[in-house]
Amino acid sequence: MEIKIIDLPTIAVIGKEGLCTAGRNIVQQLWQEADAHFDEVAALGKKAPDGTYAAFWGAMSDESRSFRPWTHQFTRGLYLAGVETHIDAAAPEGWTKWVLSARKYIVVDVEPDRYIEIFDEVIQDTIPGKGMKLAGAVCDHTEPATGKSRLFFPVEPL
Repeated sequence: MEIKIIDLPTIAVIGKEGLCTAGRNIVQQLWQEADAHFDEVAALGKKAPDGTYAAFWGAMSDESRSFRPWTHQFTRGLYLAGVETHIDAAAPEGWTKWVLSARKYIVVDVEPDRYIEIFDEVIQDTIPGKGMKLAGAVCDHTEPATGKSRLFFPVEPL
């Protein structure tokens, strides 16, 4: 597994928000809703130099919207399925905007069939092995130009 450590600047995401729990994981439902109404926010999406959207984010936060890790062994928290946008963009009615502060992340590529395995490995081995601790909620990231999916783990030194 290739591991990168990056400093990500402040980003904004406009998307569809919902509460996920161990008994009700609505991530796919949120993405379906965001996709079905994407025309409502398409013009707000930040673009890459090649004209594709910069990124789609599955941003996550604890229920207080403090961007702390999900609770109940990472099975309960808020999920925002959306598009990266400019900081000053306003969310249309029915959409939610989150602004994620600049911070350091461990970034790894992920395949859907290995999502939980990779998530657990980074939490249990990689982060402590680098002398760091998890500093917030993990986020899903998809790069539209390549289709690559990644996990972003916010970290800070121990």
